[in-house]
Amino acid sequence: MSDALPIYAIATEFAAAVAHTKRIVLQAPTGSGKSTQIPQMILDQGLIAADQHVVVLQPRRLAARLLAKRVAAERGCALGEAVGFHIRFDRVFGPQTRIKFVTEGILMRQMLTDPELKGVGAIVFDEFHERHLYSDLGLAMVRRLQETQRSDLLMVVMSATLDTENLVQWLSGCQLLAVEGRMYPIEVRYAAAAARVAAAPVWDQIAYHFSQLAQEHSAGDFLIFLPGAFEIQRTIEAIRAERAARDFIVLPLYGELPPHEQDAAVAQYPQRKVVVATNVAETSLTIDGVQIVIDSGLARVARFDPHRGINTLLIEKISQAAAEQRAGRAGRTAPGCCLRLWGKGEHAYRAVQETPEIQRIDLAETVLTLKLAGVENVDTFDWFEPPPAKALLRAVQLLTDLGALDPATAAITAIGQRMAQFPLHPRYARMFIAAHEMDCVYPIALIAAFTQGRDILLPLRDKRQREEREDILGEEASDFFHWLRAWGMARKKNYDVRFCKQWGIHAQAARQAEKTAQQFLRIAENQGLDTTQKPYEEAVVRQCLLIGFSDQLALRDGRGTLLCSLVHGRRGELRRHSAVRDAPLIVAAGVDEIEARGDVTVFLSLATAVEEEWLEALFPQDFHEDVEIVYDPSQRKVVKRYERRFRDLVFEQRDKGEPTPEEASSLLAQAVLEHNLELKKWDAHVERWIQRVNFAVHHCSQLRIEPLDTEGRLVILEQICLGASSYRDIKNKDVWPVLQDWLSVEQRLGLDALVPETIQLPTRQRPIKVRYEPDTGRAIIASKLQDFYDVDPAALTICGGDVKLVVELLAPNGRPAQITDDLAAFWENSYANVKKELKGRYPKHEWR
Repeated sequence: MSDALPIYAIATEFAAAVAHTKRIVLQAPTGSGKSTQIPQMILDQGLIAADQHVVVLQPRRLAARLLAKRVAAERGCALGEAVGFHIRFDRVFGPQTRIKFVTEGILMRQMLTDPELKGVGAIVFDEFHERHLYSDLGLAMVRRLQETQRSDLLMVVMSATLDTENLVQWLSGCQLLAVEGRMYPIEVRYAAAAARVAAAPVWDQIAYHFSQLAQEHSAGDFLIFLPGAFEIQRTIEAIRAERAARDFIVLPLYGELPPHEQDAAVAQYPQRKVVVATNVAETSLTIDGVQIVIDSGLARVARFDPHRGINTLLIEKISQAAAEQRAGRAGRTAPGCCLRLWGKGEHAYRAVQETPEIQRIDLAETVLTLKLAGVENVDTFDWFEPPPAKALLRAVQLLTDLGALDPATAAITAIGQRMAQFPLHPRYARMFIAAHEMDCVYPIALIAAFTQGRDILLPLRDKRQREEREDILGEEASDFFHWLRAWGMARKKNYDVRFCKQWGIHAQAARQAEKTAQQFLRIAENQGLDTTQKPYEEAVVRQCLLIGFSDQLALRDGRGTLLCSLVHGRRGELRRHSAVRDAPLIVAAGVDEIEARGDVTVFLSLATAVEEEWLEALFPQDFHEDVEIVYDPSQRKVVKRYERRFRDLVFEQRDKGEPTPEEASSLLAQAVLEHNLELKKWDAHVERWIQRVNFAVHHCSQLRIEPLDTEGRLVILEQICLGASSYRDIKNKDVWPVLQDWLSVEQRLGLDALVPETIQLPTRQRPIKVRYEPDTGRAIIASKLQDFYDVDPAALTICGGDVKLVVELLAPNGRPAQITDDLAAFWENSYANVKKELKGRYPKHEWR
């Protein structure tokens, strides 16, 4: 353990802060030693009890394992004794372990089985600025635990670039500490190369720039950032083909590598090395000797994928903050250089920070975890940063569809508790539980793997090849069965590229599907499921898919169309190449929303034919039969209708009897109110009368008139429609008798006197209509300017003199020349200018 690291500058201050509060926020740059030394300080300074241990949360499995290995070496013990780690698929710790590095999901599962975290004295949230979903959730749950049961529990939140203001405010009573880092100067460059280089694949660009920089820099190791394993392997091949690489060791570094290969990447060698890594090397890990960084500017980012209905990893441009983190890796031990494969102008338009995961991914697994932890209302849970309300609603709906939540109370069900034990998205947890019951876990693992990656079947341009492939794949009841057969063909040929290309099979996607399926099978086996590969019935596989994707059930509109109605009020169209394009009832594992010219078309893919009786057997509680009184827009008539629905998807619908007059009039009136039907005699004259009535409501309270607002209109329309059941019965009905009944005789007389329909000017033979504006509350009359020459301004009032009329003075061409509610002031102040402007254009008119 090196006490020369910058973190030791605050060792005394850190101990004093812990004595004062159990909540510490520590801001320290990469390379300061926080990840390895803070857990040791907590132990060595006796900041927790002797029988307690420190849990250190890491966003990534690779970092958790390598940090544990390093701290164990610093403390002179074997890994798994005083220092250990626990990540998915691997754990090395024992009863004597005092420092345990874990991934965030592991802590959540520990809190579900041991809500009080017995034996844990401190929890350290490392690299919190990455804002992973489970770090946010874990922080909220640990704070709640502190406030309810474990006031002795120490919580340390650490970050290199975190904006601490909101966090310090949310963690009331915490203490903020900061450490200054040691950083050598870094020269940041932006890619400038010939067009042929800039247009090349990213691995060829990197190989080109590596050769240039290797000649320029005679010392120091390289660290190259790429989004994933595929890009890393292609880059390693491209670099090794360069003459400049002959004096370098070129090594990959990403989470799926075997541990010995990860260790090799961070080891020290007598010769220079090139480490080609994902963003696992951005933070936490220190790779000694790096002086040159090449940054592709890309990373795989977790987002909700509406196509699959799950979270997935998408390649995206990194933020400015992430770019700074990557560049900082070059200045740890000596002055360094960072080359960014994008332009300086583009850099300014990149996001300043990454969007927190809680704002961009599906929350179904999170909501299920909270429900299992006893949180009844996820809407009022005290999040550090609340997720979008729409995302929470979508998660609750999906969990309800899967049977994990009770539809009436939203409480977790027995099957939901079982699903929560799987470290998987709830959709797949539910499918695996069903597959175990139906004895088909192995094919479901493969199908689940298919949904995680790229399409296995590629389009074939050659018609003969396409028809031949269709003959081989055969007629199936699911698109996935075509994929299973194609995958089996590719596997038998060991994913031979030529063979796969001949049959339109994506060789790499098929190979990756097998690896992903093995991961699913390990998870299933750890949950006690039977993962033996054995013969299976295709019908039970289809039923498992229905159970996992019942929220994407679709009913075809008819035999001659691919248009479908889906549950939850959606519409879609089945892809034409689907194997089940003739099936009346399907479940789709793929949903694509494509927007064009402002319209959104929903396409359904990866479809499976299902049977209605399966729905009745698997989801009996989701079928409903109702008789409703509805307005049918196609018939323009109110009907009594029988409906049989699965959730909100209508399976059967027929008219059943006649509605009562009261039921019919209400719905007909609503259709008129919503402008779906038009009454011939409800014309502009009627609307002007209503405007006068509402004007009187506001300005003539002595008349005590009720407003004719939306509710009032509906009352009148119901009276007009009384006794009718169709548009034919009401379209020519006289509306005035009902409208007149809205007012008493006295109110009608008062309306005509105080809020007149017209005003008579002494200079005109015909009266002028008064325009009552509902939005502005003004009463307006409009006439030519000359009509007002001898009019007494005091006479231009209504409502017994309480309201002045607004006067529109029109030019000879009929267009407004002036608008005023003070005619006397107009003659005195504005008329001269108006006259001067208009007289020259209209000299034959009278101008006084």
